[in-house]
Amino acid sequence: MSGSPEKNTTDQTKQIYEPLQRDVFRDGVIASIEKALFSRQLKPGDRVVETEIARQTGISRGPVREALQQLVGEGVLVNHPYHGTFVARWTARDVSEVYGLRAVLESYAVRLALERMTDGILAKLESIIEEMCELARRGDGEGVSELDIQFHEQINEFSDQRLLCRTLSGMRRKIGMLLSIDRELTSDLVQLAENHIILMDALRSGDPVHAENVFREHIIEVGDRLVARMHELGEYNESGEEVS
Repeated sequence: MSGSPEKNTTDQTKQIYEPLQRDVFRDGVIASIEKALFSRQLKPGDRVVETEIARQTGISRGPVREALQQLVGEGVLVNHPYHGTFVARWTARDVSEVYGLRAVLESYAVRLALERMTDGILAKLESIIEEMCELARRGDGEGVSELDIQFHEQINEFSDQRLLCRTLSGMRRKIGMLLSIDRELTSDLVQLAENHIILMDALRSGDPVHAENVFREHIIEVGDRLVARMHELGEYNESGEEVS
């Protein structure tokens, strides 16, 4: 193949490249911020600077502004006029509400999903738990959290309930942030991962009511434990204001 510029056979004035949609940039910024939140590179109370995101991602400020507005709408970020945009801080009530609602919705999803699960689906979920435990033994906390989210999201999808899945999807980033905090505060990452084995056992039982109860109790227990840890270590913004 030659790179010789002897003859140009393509009219470059014609539209030959598909234009990039503004949503692509916005979604890319959201994904980048989400990754920073889940890895704890961005922590509650940290300022999120629009111009710095635009500089680092190499795009204009418009899509960045749209991404920040969406995350503010989700409650992941908060905007204070004349001060800027910040990562939302958590109160004990915030954590309890997220885990309480998650327990109700996900346990219901489990009951519905179990009626549709095949041996192949159960084997796939079990492989996620096995990989989660292996990553925990290696000390890969971020990987454990990603698989934790994946495990629960796949069960939610198997429930075949669109409204339920949309509602839980809207909570995804808040759940991910809390999982990252839980991971950072835990003294035993392996135990955190192995706690999911009891969930797998409940699925393997084939009893939808039993599985629903086990998942609900597990999620509530995790939420209560996180509330206690955050209170003990001063992770809360006790005033209830998200950003000072």
